[in-house]
Amino acid sequence: MVIMNFRQIKDAVLFYLSVPRCVGCKEKLSRSESALCQDCVTEYENVKKRNCSICAQPLHKCSCTNSYLDTHYVHKLIKVFRYVHRDPLPSNNLIYSLKRDNRKDVLTFLTQELAEAILNSVKNPGRYIFTNVPRRREGIIKYGIDHAALLAKSLANRFSAEYYQPILSTSKRAQKKLSRDERLKNATFKLRKNAYEIKGRSVILVDDIVTTGASMASCAAILKKLGAKSVIGAAISIAYKDTYVPFEYGDRFDKYK
Repeated sequence: MVIMNFRQIKDAVLFYLSVPRCVGCKEKLSRSESALCQDCVTEYENVKKRNCSICAQPLHKCSCTNSYLDTHYVHKLIKVFRYVHRDPLPSNNLIYSLKRDNRKDVLTFLTQELAEAILNSVKNPGRYIFTNVPRRREGIIKYGIDHAALLAKSLANRFSAEYYQPILSTSKRAQKKLSRDERLKNATFKLRKNAYEIKGRSVILVDDIVTTGASMASCAAILKKLGAKSVIGAAISIAYKDTYVPFEYGDRFDKYK
């Protein structure tokens, strides 16, 4: 006979009341599934097999950055998979859900995924300060959350590390509909009142997706002014075009998969 404690009973009741659905295909999830159904997990794992065209490693095992970030203090960028614009992949839907839905299972799933990618590239992440690219005030009002902050806090908790947010967004418009040049001009941030120095500390700067790197680079510059020794970027996904091989033609390392 299985005896359930109060927390298990509460979780079971909440599960059946909420009827959670897979963020990939929208089918109902079983109790053994979280965020994605098994079919969508398989599709998600296939997306993760894409290789970096610089180091030839799967993206979640590399820390290669793009040229813009590399010249703006972020010499390492940890990521899990590539975002494919307007493609209804389970991987893309995970990001949409993180931004909008405030689902605990999605946050837990992506925390685990990004934590594993961090461990592939960083020794002793518990020694780092975790922070995030802050969401615009309008986005927080609209959806009720700063999703990148939730992710960064969850990662800090996972590694028993410090979370600290000294930055506020002053961007006028959402980045997603802007051109590259517009993104670079729009990505503006400022220090919070009473922000303190982090002299000599290394920082892991978290975001959901890196497109040009404009927002992450702007935040990295502020962190460097506060005395950060180094800034490592960490994002669920990247969307910038491959420097070496146009994305639409696939990876030059595809044949080695």
